[in-house]
Amino acid sequence: MEIIYKILRVLVDIGPVGLSSLFLLFLGLIASRNKLILLRNALYTYLGLFSFSILLFFFVSFFTPIINMIISNSDKKFQAIDVGWFIASNINIYNAYTIQILAVIIGVNIIMLFLRLTRTFNIDIWNLWISLFSGLFIYGITKIYWMGILLAGVTASITFVMADIYAPYVDNYYGLKGISLPNPGSIAWAPVSSFVNFTFNKIPVIKKINIFYEEIRYKLGIVGEPLITGFTFGFIIGFITKFKELLSAFTWSDIGFCLYQGIYLSVLTILIPRALTLLYKGLIPIINDVKIFINSKITKREIYIGLNPLIIAGNPSVIALSTIMIPLSVYIATILPGNNVLPSADLVMIPILLVWAIGPSKGDIFRSFISAIIIIPLVLLISTNMSDIITQFLSQDVSSQIVKGYNEVSSLGMGSNLIFWILSQILKPLIKFFS
Repeated sequence: MEIIYKILRVLVDIGPVGLSSLFLLFLGLIASRNKLILLRNALYTYLGLFSFSILLFFFVSFFTPIINMIISNSDKKFQAIDVGWFIASNINIYNAYTIQILAVIIGVNIIMLFLRLTRTFNIDIWNLWISLFSGLFIYGITKIYWMGILLAGVTASITFVMADIYAPYVDNYYGLKGISLPNPGSIAWAPVSSFVNFTFNKIPVIKKINIFYEEIRYKLGIVGEPLITGFTFGFIIGFITKFKELLSAFTWSDIGFCLYQGIYLSVLTILIPRALTLLYKGLIPIINDVKIFINSKITKREIYIGLNPLIIAGNPSVIALSTIMIPLSVYIATILPGNNVLPSADLVMIPILLVWAIGPSKGDIFRSFISAIIIIPLVLLISTNMSDIITQFLSQDVSSQIVKGYNEVSSLGMGSNLIFWILSQILKPLIKFFS
């Protein structure tokens, strides 16, 4: 068992970027004939994911000044703080129970494939993380062995089925054929966008309103180029951030700040698509080789390769919507009745959540925005509702880590999993009885 713990520790230390690339390399070694081309493609995949991860960090950091301005101008007192990855990093996963849950989740995927209950073959261990922690949370609170395993397995099985349902959108809009995204924290919100589109298609006037990012760029010509739109959005966000200062006393330093914000965002809007191009240059050939191998050696049935939604979070429409929704999410948090969570560390999750606001809407910015306006408040409210359970679970480690002025912790990523929340509400009487 100690060897398994060491392997798991190495896999966790590698991180999602390296691990995804390694799994793709491993599959490629089985499926690809030309190993040198495979190594090149694996390297492209790693470099694309790595560079995009860094750019995504800088993209979220860009909003720090306007977020601080929004919070400082709000009178709301938050009870819980979004601590992001701290929740996952402070859970002891190197034990027999964790291994058992992981084995159950992987086993569920394999059994569902053999029984033709899913077409998704998940190769990204980080997609299993939320299902894993769902089980660990319940077991940590109730100490009921079977309940944690059951909840993790049910969460994973629902996720695989939903990944099948929404895989065509990954192909039709994002252009990645044969790929699904079985991440429970992200894909659980896809039905919201489907519902919005279904509803709008039934309303005579609204169903004719279509605003596509690509079409706007085409009509604007050179003005619609990422360099110009990025600078414009960045300058406007900078201007809003410094509006009070500019209104009271005009200074060139404030104008310089606005220009800096414009340049900052324009650089990112140029570099992010470059990172995705590099990623897809390696990813698509590997996926094609794996699919050919599966169809020729295993089954003629179409199988989806399950990857992390990070691979499409850099889509221009997703980035454009995220530019609006990241600061707006913080503003919504300050005015939303019932919300007690201050979005912070997991704001990086916003683009990953919004991939399913964009996909079912086929890139329609208007419909995607309406979907996002529904999704974000729900994420905040569920994160608030889950803060009690998360704080209780982490009570032995969290006392020294809570930021001064906050009584609880939560996470927009770990704490807003809609599938886990629904299941936990169903099991709430049992959880309360045994906790």
